[in-house]
Amino acid sequence: MTKTRPALKYCVPPLLVHDLASQCAAYFLIWFSDNSDDHIKDVLKRGLGGEGGLVDEVEYWFQNCTEDASTDGSNSGYWDPEVDGPWTYANIDIASVAQEVWDHTRGWKSSDFELYGMTVESHNEHLAVMRAAGPPEGVSRSQTH
Repeated sequence: MTKTRPALKYCVPPLLVHDLASQCAAYFLIWFSDNSDDHIKDVLKRGLGGEGGLVDEVEYWFQNCTEDASTDGSNSGYWDPEVDGPWTYANIDIASVAQEVWDHTRGWKSSDFELYGMTVESHNEHLAVMRAAGPPEGVSRSQTH
């Protein structure tokens, strides 16, 4: 008998990659999830195609990744060819990448983005460490509940 590994359970579902656009969308989501909650709320409020919305956000990220992946050696932290591999998305339609993200995250709260890529187990470990550390200085435990 072979032992099977328990399936990973994610806090929010990962984007399933089925083509180059969805692969690019998954990379975008990793970056986007590191933005502030206020910024994510603002982008989502503006919608998919509205000014400052998700298409504009993907375009901003896309341009920065393209610059980082160029051969001039500049890297502003959007795309690291040594870690992320070559930038293979130059001919991808930005709107289709944004649509992948939009469809996948429909119904998510802005705070859900912070959990993207995190397993339930690692999130529970993180919460346990945070509880053990106690509230920030100057805040009582009763103020955090």
